[in-house]
Formats: sequence, structure tokens, C-alpha cells
Amino acid sequence: MKKISYFFFLLTLIFTPLAFGTVEPWSILSMEILIGLAVLAYGLQSVGTPVKLLHVPGLIPLLLLVGWMLLQMLPLPVFLVKLLSPAAYHVYKPVYDLLPGDSWMPLSVYRKGTALECLRMVSSILFYILTIQILRQAETLKQTVKICCWLGIGIALVAIMQRFSSPDSIFWFRPAPLNSFPMGPWINRSQYCGFAEMLAPLVLALMLYYRPAAGAKNTLRSRIVAFFTVPGGNLYIILGGGVLILVTSIFVSLSRGGILAVSLSLPMVFLLLAWKKSRFSHFFIISITAMLIITVGWFGWGPILERFDETFGKSGILNIDRFHIWRDSWQIVKDFWLTGSGFGTFVNIFPEYKTIPGNLSYYHAHNDYLELLTDGGLVSFTLVVCFFASLLRESWTMIGRRRDRYSLLIGIGSLTGISAMLVHGLSDFNMHNGADALYFFFFCGLLVSALHTRLRFHTAPTLLPDMPWLSGRSLSVLALVFLGAVILLQGGGMLAMWKYQEIQSVYLSRQLDQKQLEKVALRLHESAVLDPLSGMYPFLQGDAERYLQHPDRSLALSLQAAKNNPTEGAFLQRIALDLPDDQQAAAEILMEKGGQRTLRKDDLMLTQAEWLLRTGRRAKAIETLRGGLGQNSRLVTVVVSLLQQYSFSREETAAVLPPSMGAWVAYGSFMEKMGDYEDARYYYSHALDYGDGETPYQADWFSVLYAYYRAQNEENKALEVLRLGIAKCPDYAMFHVWLGDFYVREGVFYRAREEYQQASLLAPGNQQIRGLVEKMAAIRQE
Repeated sequence: MKKISYFFFLLTLIFTPLAFGTVEPWSILSMEILIGLAVLAYGLQSVGTPVKLLHVPGLIPLLLLVGWMLLQMLPLPVFLVKLLSPAAYHVYKPVYDLLPGDSWMPLSVYRKGTALECLRMVSSILFYILTIQILRQAETLKQTVKICCWLGIGIALVAIMQRFSSPDSIFWFRPAPLNSFPMGPWINRSQYCGFAEMLAPLVLALMLYYRPAAGAKNTLRSRIVAFFTVPGGNLYIILGGGVLILVTSIFVSLSRGGILAVSLSLPMVFLLLAWKKSRFSHFFIISITAMLIITVGWFGWGPILERFDETFGKSGILNIDRFHIWRDSWQIVKDFWLTGSGFGTFVNIFPEYKTIPGNLSYYHAHNDYLELLTDGGLVSFTLVVCFFASLLRESWTMIGRRRDRYSLLIGIGSLTGISAMLVHGLSDFNMHNGADALYFFFFCGLLVSALHTRLRFHTAPTLLPDMPWLSGRSLSVLALVFLGAVILLQGGGMLAMWKYQEIQSVYLSRQLDQKQLEKVALRLHESAVLDPLSGMYPFLQGDAERYLQHPDRSLALSLQAAKNNPTEGAFLQRIALDLPDDQQAAAEILMEKGGQRTLRKDDLMLTQAEWLLRTGRRAKAIETLRGGLGQNSRLVTVVVSLLQQYSFSREETAAVLPPSMGAWVAYGSFMEKMGDYEDARYYYSHALDYGDGETPYQADWFSVLYAYYRAQNEENKALEVLRLGIAKCPDYAMFHVWLGDFYVREGVFYRAREEYQQASLLAPGNQQIRGLVEKMAAIRQE
């Protein structure tokens, strides 16, 4: 049983980084099952034996943290939620106002996210406990450290080769997502650096352990001979190369947080050794630094320096996008300061506080400490601080006491790796990556084990005391409960998605026959049973029930969806559409809140505007459309059909359109396609009123106007637009071609030749433009 436990333990350490960083549902499920099996095997092995479980530093705060996460998920009396977290109460209030019989609500704004995060946290804590128990034996400790070091070096070597041979794929066969920067198995370079920056100090520590000892009084020749003949000398050289590979891969990744973290952590190893009065050569430090500079320089320092230059704007002021995320996240902290919005809910709560333009999703705060406050509040932050205080107090004491060279070096390497991760957490979210979080808690366990395990002993193999209140039997029960929860939540969620994919491609509408709609509703009901905390399945099932002419059932399902996830604006707006006429006041609140609580504000803005028009509030609809188009003028092409459907006058349309040239051109183009040339002229002519204040300009706007006026035989107006287009978009070659065509029609050939030549300079590969230049040259010769 002992070998089985250690097998699953090692398999978890190897699997998590190689499984693309363990960020997908299948890899997270696999990791949690492996951890559960390893803990179960170890617990069963300990039953009926004199071997006791060892003391785990900081375990009480960690268990309290899990308890707090469970409390966030549990339904509590409404008055208690209102007292503890008024912000959470107001998130649920629009939905619970329609559920007068329900007097219980959770503190978490999305219980499914909190449940999944709780499972991930429990798996990390179990692995921390298991690491301390398994590595109590010196041989097991040494073997595990070597395996992790070789694994880290191998992954770093693959990452460097992959970076320069196939930068857009992982392991040369899996395409990376768009706009990602993969390094090694990770799609996110910062999360790769989180792994590498922990391993680099550990490999350095192991390398120092194998450093051959040579007397300072020996001759140079005898010291060189001793270096290559003393056992361990070869490992010293290979591990030194491994340190260079790991650190170089971090620099090559161009992750600023990773570079800073590893640059601060490696000197910390030597500072701690100096504090312990350990002997090490200053020449060694200078040599390894020089080799690192040369190695990184071989790949090129230019991109690294340019990456850091991006940190500052032209005026020398810090220009970091994360500042905007942190500013908005701090508003969440102010509202949820005590309890947090619920672990795993940042992506759900952030849209309501987001002031950053655009529809980009932000899954994390890019600051582990700030996200701990947003998700868990002051309660969780205090518990985490207590854990680290307990861990560091006991570890620092042992660093001062221990004299064994291996224990001291591996302990310092582990502590430094943990410190690197904590430094990097100031600017990234590595603790929310499956592999990085697991290795972080593994390093915490390795720190405790290395500093307490005796390499030579006559009595006990470890200096750690027993933990009388936790037995092997209770650990086995805990593992079984954990495995059951993983199968129900993670497995159930994956099975629900698998069932949903059977009908995912079906477009719900009234044109579907009843049997097809009933089949869709049944599959969605089955998915909802398997994944009861999700709001998506009851929401979609409500759509199917609506087309089946079951309005009451549809409303009940929409309410259930919003109760599961009140931060999803589409759920709130769907309830508003389903409410009867006598509840329009509540519907208006839901519509407004729905527009605030979503990243897809554009789509929901249209839904709200259509609902206002349908209920006769035309002025309010115009105000809503004006606000939405003001934030995203590209929505004009979507709004036009709505304006036509409700017969907007020219004056009303002008009130809706934002002061954007692109918006007015788009609407004029729509009217031209509809054959309404009079209205098209009106919108096209007014589009030019906004030609001086908008950036960046798009050549298409001027192209559409030019084509329209040419079609209307208004050459002077077309020429005016063309010259304005050249002034605003001077690099667009076709403007010069069209201006050259105008001069050809006017018989001014030398000016036509100049414009064609300018177009050829802007588009040298365009054969058509080259032909025009040659044609003008032939005319000139004639």
C-alpha cells in the first residue's frame, strides 16, 4: 500500500505540469482523483500500524479556510446575509423579490464557482499533508527531489525549443489559443514561469549539495583533478546547466513578473547561506551570473529590454494595463470587504464593476492577494496570513537549528521557490493555475520535510512530532468524502456538458416541431440534474418551454437559473421578458440590472431597448440605445433592423446615433442598400461632420462615401471625400489610385502618374497598380 500511495503521489507531480498546466476540466478532474487515491492509499496503509501522522504546520488555518468556503456556499437566513454581506444581499435581491417563499440565500454570488474552487483548495491541502507524511524517509525525500528537478529541467528545455521552433503550438501538435503566448505545456507564459521559478532555486540547491569539496590550499591542478574525480562532480555540472536552462527559459518567455521573481529569489539562496555561515565561492556566484548573461544574450536581450520598456509610456509614467483591473477590483473589495463575493466568482462579479472599455473577459484580478480579498474577504485573508506565519515560523526556526548540509540546502531552496511564487503573485494569478498551485503546496510540504527529516538517525527518522487528533482512519474517510465530491461536482459537470453537446447545435425557435423541442427540454433537464448548481441549463430549458407554450414553467426555470447565478445579466433580462404586465416595475429593475451584470453589454442593451419599445417607453429606449452606441458605435449595423422595425423617424435616428463618422456611414450604407437614397444622402452628408474628431479613422468609411457620390455623378463631392480620405488615411494605396483615375479623366496625366507612383510605393506587390504606373510611363514617352 505504501508503494501504491507513493506511485500516485509521483504520478500527480508528473501529470499536472504535463497536462497543459492542469487548467481544463478533464485535467483538473484527473488531478483531484489522483490526489484522492494517493491520500486514500496512505490512510489505509497507516490503519493498524504504529506509524502516526506527522504534525502539519498551519493546518488549522487551512481547515478553517475550507470551512469558510463551505459557509460561503451554504444557504443562510436572508437577514444574516444582509448583516454579514450587504453587497451579496443586493446581488440576489432582484431575484429573491420574486421568490417570497424563499428566505435563505448564500454569501457566494455563484455557488458553483465556489464549490469548484473549494475542491481545488482541498486537493492542494491534502497534497500538502501527504507530502509531509511521505517524505519523512530520507531516501524517499532524496528520490522525490531528484525527480522534480529533472522534470523541471526537461520541461524548461522543451519550452525553449518550442518557443523558437513552434511558438504557436504546445508540444508541437496542439495549437495554442489566439492571442496566447505558450511556454512549455502552458498556454500562459506567466503560469509557466510560476512553475519554473519555483524549480530553479531547488535545482540550484541540489547543485550546491553535489559541489565537490576542494581545499583552498591545494594546487590548481589538484583541485581540477578532484573536481572531475570526486563522486557527484558530474551531477554538479549537469545540474548547473539545468539552472541555466530554467532561468534562461524564464527570460526567454518575456514574462516581466517571472523575470523579476527569479532575479530576486536566486540571490536569496546565497543570502540565506551567508546567514548560516556556509562556505561558498564568490567566484562561483560571478561565474554562474556571467554564464546566465551569456546564455540569455545568445537568444537576444533585445526583446527582453523592449518588454520592460513597455512598462513605461513615452512620458516615463508607468503604463501597466493591470492597474485598471486592480482599480476596479478594489471597488469589489470595498463592497465585499468582510466575506468576499465567494471563491471562484471573480469572473462573475467583475463585469458590474468593470470600467475598462470592450467586452474582454477578466477571469482573475492579476494579483493573487487582491483576488483573495475580492473572493474571500478579510476573513480569508487573515486565515491565509496565519497559515504562512505558522509555516515560516517553524521553518525559520529549523533553518537556524539544522546543520545537515542536504536538509539545509533543500530547505533553503524550497523556501526560496515559495518566495518567488509569492513575489510573482503581486502581478499575476498563478495560484489559480492547477499545476502551479499544486507545486506551491508541494514546496510548502517539501520545506517542512527537508528541514525535519534526518538523513542519519538512530531513533526517529524525522524531528516532526506526531499529530494525535488526525489518524490514518480519519484521513481515509476524508479521502473518500473528497473523491465522492469530485465525482459528483467535477464528473457531474462534465457529464452534463456531454449531454448538452447532443443538442447544442439545435437553434431554438417556434419553427421546431414539438417532438424536437421536447427532446431538447429533456436533455437540458438531465444536464441540470447532473449539474444542479449551473444556471445555464435551466435557462436554456426555459427557452424550450417557452416555445412549447408553457409560460409558467418557463418563468420558473428562468428564476431558478438566476437564483443559481444572479450575476448573469441574460438570466435577469429573460425573467423580465417572462413577467406578466402587472409586474413591469420589477421587470424594469431586472432589465437595468441585467445590462450592468454582463460582459456582453452590447447584446443585452439591445434586449433592454427592444423591451422598452415593446412596452411603449420610446424615449427611454432612445436614451438606452444612445448610451450603448456611444460605448460601441460598431453596433449600428445590428441596431438598424430594430430602428426599422419600430419605424424610427429621421430625427429619432439622429438622436440615437453617436457622434461617430463610422456610425453615420454604416447607417447611410444600410439605407442605400434599402433603396432609400434620400435618407442615405442625409446620413452620408452628416457623417462628414464628424470627420475631424474621431481616431483612428478607417479607410472603408471614405471608400463608401466616395463610391456613393461617384454613383450619383457628383464628382466634386467625391473628390472632396477622396482628399479627406488621403489626409486621414495616408497609407491607403487605393485612394491614390482613385485620385489618379480622376486626373486621367481630367487629362492631367503628370498628376495621375504621381498618384499611381505613390500608390505603388504603398503597395509594391500590387500588380494592378504596377500596370497603371507602366501605362502612365508609356503615355509620357508618346
